[in-house]
Amino acid sequence: MRIFWRVEMWCRFQAAAAILPLLFSGWLATTEALTTFGKTNTQAPKAAPTAPPARQCSRQAECAGITGSSCVRTHYDPTTRCLCGENQPPVNGQCDAQHKALYHVCANSDECNDGLVCGTPNITGAAPAHLRVHAPTDKICLCDAENGFVEKEHTCSDADIVKTSLFAIFVVSCIRKVLAY
Repeated sequence: MRIFWRVEMWCRFQAAAAILPLLFSGWLATTEALTTFGKTNTQAPKAAPTAPPARQCSRQAECAGITGSSCVRTHYDPTTRCLCGENQPPVNGQCDAQHKALYHVCANSDECNDGLVCGTPNITGAAPAHLRVHAPTDKICLCDAENGFVEKEHTCSDADIVKTSLFAIFVVSCIRKVLAY
């Protein structure tokens, strides 16, 4: 019986030893709250730093001073700007993007993101304003129409692959149901 009493006391001691640091830290937090109670916060909240917007442009030649940038319009900004290949503003006048997004100037298709090819845009009188920033001889990253990529709202969508993927998911789920029975 005496052994059980010692074990019980030991367990109580361990529980108290585990709880005491928590109580102490709670007490410290409460005393800190009490010392600031009733004081008014006179400091304005600090705004998160934002990157300055990229320089506006109306011709590709205006971006020539920033290596790797192109005069492009994105889906989230109605203004054409000198942006790096990943549609980000240059940092300290430099672009480090490895690949380029839609409408960026390119020399070959290896420079463009997946689903894009480097080609000459069809710039006619009816061409959208964001394409008229390029000269007729400029090569830019365009949607790869031969592989099913279609331009929609300044991005390339791949409807064929989506349809194929949905069909594949449907077939696999049907096979799983058949095998489950």
